[in-house]
Amino acid sequence: MVKGWRIFLLLVLLWFCSAGIAAALKVKAITGRDQIADGESLQLQLRLDGNPDAEADFSPLKKDWEILGRSQSVQRRLVNGNYSSSVVYNLTLMPRGKGPLVIPPVCFGKVCSQPVTVRVVARSSLPVPANEQVFLETSVSSQKIVVQGQLLFKVRLLIRGGLPEGKLSEPQPTGVRVQVKKLNDVRKYEKRSNGLVYQVFERTYAIFPQESGQMLIPALQFDGLIAGGRTRLDPFARQGMQVRRSSQLQQIEVTPFPPDRGNRPWLPSTGVVLQDDWQEKRPELVVGEPITRTLRLTAVGVLSAQLPELIPNTPESFKVYPDQPRREDELVSGGIKGVLVQKIALIPTRAGRFQFPAYDLDWWDISRGQWRKAHLAALEVEVAPAPEQFVTTPKVAQTGPAKTPEKVETTPAIPAGNSPVSVPVKTEPRFDFWPWLSLGLLLGWMVTLVIFWRGRRSRDFTAKVESGEIPVDEKKARQVLLQAARNNDPQATRQALVRWSRLLWPDAGASSYERLKEIDPELRQQLERLDQQLYGNTDSAWQGQELAFRIAAWKQQEATDKKIGLPDLYP
Repeated sequence: MVKGWRIFLLLVLLWFCSAGIAAALKVKAITGRDQIADGESLQLQLRLDGNPDAEADFSPLKKDWEILGRSQSVQRRLVNGNYSSSVVYNLTLMPRGKGPLVIPPVCFGKVCSQPVTVRVVARSSLPVPANEQVFLETSVSSQKIVVQGQLLFKVRLLIRGGLPEGKLSEPQPTGVRVQVKKLNDVRKYEKRSNGLVYQVFERTYAIFPQESGQMLIPALQFDGLIAGGRTRLDPFARQGMQVRRSSQLQQIEVTPFPPDRGNRPWLPSTGVVLQDDWQEKRPELVVGEPITRTLRLTAVGVLSAQLPELIPNTPESFKVYPDQPRREDELVSGGIKGVLVQKIALIPTRAGRFQFPAYDLDWWDISRGQWRKAHLAALEVEVAPAPEQFVTTPKVAQTGPAKTPEKVETTPAIPAGNSPVSVPVKTEPRFDFWPWLSLGLLLGWMVTLVIFWRGRRSRDFTAKVESGEIPVDEKKARQVLLQAARNNDPQATRQALVRWSRLLWPDAGASSYERLKEIDPELRQQLERLDQQLYGNTDSAWQGQELAFRIAAWKQQEATDKKIGLPDLYP
């Protein structure tokens, strides 16, 4: 019985102790301000005296407030032998709306803070608008644009005072599919407004809607920390003040393509320029020699990916090998300027005067709202015949067969009559050493000069043969060709083919190379692949083994045909 009373008294004692602890545990909420402007942060301090038996529950705050930051500190004091401790929570809150907003109680287990009401007002209703330290502005180049046209979207952040840190969101248009290009990094300058000097941070974007309809650019948001000191109303603003600014919603109308577009390329621009390097300087054209024509197309307000390839009409006497166009986007005062450079390799096949027809490119003028043309005038060029690599000496016509001179022996004439004739007697010359020695030395010098002269001529001849100035015989030229093809050297193979073909058909002149393509379809295919490698656009390495095989096979067949066609020596 006594033991039961003891247990009862112990439980009562524990109950009183816990009640005393709960009564000693207190939570106090302090804001420092009861009114703030929309986009400004609020510092909430929760002071907890004592040791809580549970963690804080901040979830009720998230309904009307966004928690931007949170920190915690512990304070311990010893006064007159009495020890006490407290926990301080500092929260940075951003309102989610306007009007009277309540900061609900924050509970630590069974202990909760009292609710606090804060009035959030619009910025225009503040009594002292001149105290505004941060502005966020946006602007667009037009409220109405055509599909795939360029819309310039500018964002300006105006700040008075320091800005330790900040973050600005990126534009994310909705309603239609778009392409967004950032044109530059942040541009900094100063601006005076209402007698105050602001630092301006400006950024520009180019937006290209890809379909018609209503395009919305939602409000951008800036979160930053501006410098500020301790005030009577805000005793916690020692490290600065968190601010949030939002821009206005932008609504843009995107119109469709014009009804008369047809099959024209779509280039909505404020200025298109088409240039041709042949118009500025007339080219010097020679049959069989490749030359490059460069076309350049620029369009303001158009991405380079939208520019069409430029393949103007070419006379039939030219082989055409267009290269892959080079594209790039340049930044200009009007936004983006798309640039396309088209190189076209041309090989004239015959001499004469030819005309390249005029070339027009349609584009849509945004400022005028009508079609316009970028024009290249017709161009007349002169193609010179290919220079011969060797000179053929013409044969002199003969009226009859050439006669070999006959050797005629002459006998001294004997005068008529019986008069005696005195016949000179041949005497042996007297041997003299010095004249013969001088003659030998002279002959030696002459032989030395002849050897030196012939050696120099041989070297010059070899150099000219290698450079193609003087042709070699057909067999040697073919061997040089086969070796270049087997070495997979397209440039050397092309030069060797020209020399070899001119030895095969010397009367054909510059068209001798073209005759190679007429003798064998498979050989023609290999020659076209070689031309494509030299003057076209290909990334693969050229292999000349097949061409070498076709050349060797064709020559062998030609030799066999000639052998079969010879007449019998002994009929």
